[in-house]
Amino acid sequence: MAETMSVSPTNFHPTNSSLPACCFLLKCIHRGQVLPTQFELLLHQHHCNRIILRVGLRQWTITVTDHSFEEGWDAFCEHNIVKRHDTLLLRHSGNLIFDVIHFCELQKQVLLPWTVPLPDLLHMNVVASRDDIHTPTRQQQVASSLRPNFCQDLSDSICFYQIFNSATPNSLKIPRFIDHFINGSKTPKLLINTGNKSTQIGVKHERLHQNWRGFILEHQLQHNETLVFVPESENIFTALIFDDTGVEKIFPWYHTFNIYSHA
Repeated sequence: MAETMSVSPTNFHPTNSSLPACCFLLKCIHRGQVLPTQFELLLHQHHCNRIILRVGLRQWTITVTDHSFEEGWDAFCEHNIVKRHDTLLLRHSGNLIFDVIHFCELQKQVLLPWTVPLPDLLHMNVVASRDDIHTPTRQQQVASSLRPNFCQDLSDSICFYQIFNSATPNSLKIPRFIDHFINGSKTPKLLINTGNKSTQIGVKHERLHQNWRGFILEHQLQHNETLVFVPESENIFTALIFDDTGVEKIFPWYHTFNIYSHA
């Protein structure tokens, strides 16, 4: 399996929910993962049962067998201190290479010496095109709340996730330990981006509160769906919403772009 990738800059226009997602959320149980159908379809389309998990400056090859991660998974978990109840966000970058954001059980990103911000896929496309201009490729148009040239900020805040509870629709609790970065005094308002749409959310008593109910109605949030918040700055986040199978939900205002793999 080749390790180069590229992404087309044909994005920033309205899409529709029929486009496939490129982001997935997986629970890190030791064996027998329930992999989303879309995730397994990617392997079938590439006629390959091996993927690459890339965490910052390092990467690991993983064999997928019988709906679970097998060869290479134990080494990945050991090197990245992945525990049984951790969660991985996987963003497909082409050629079955997935950039990883690793969350611990406390629902916040795990930062290791080789952790760096998510790569700018559009910039990488320019570099790759110079080297692979004569290489046959296949392309797939995908959609995501996260734009391909997203600039992740690791200095002033941290990625975190929270599970939506329909019993408290008017607010969302900020996870423990995240309130050091997000609280009513330090960040009284957050700008939450989902694709090309932005919503200003008020923070009160360690909860996302003002305008939150409108946000959940517009994004059709269902009980037990997961929201992942990726920081652009101290008070600006992009939110990705995952259904209960671990596939990112797609809305008409999301970014669309092409992912390329070697044919």
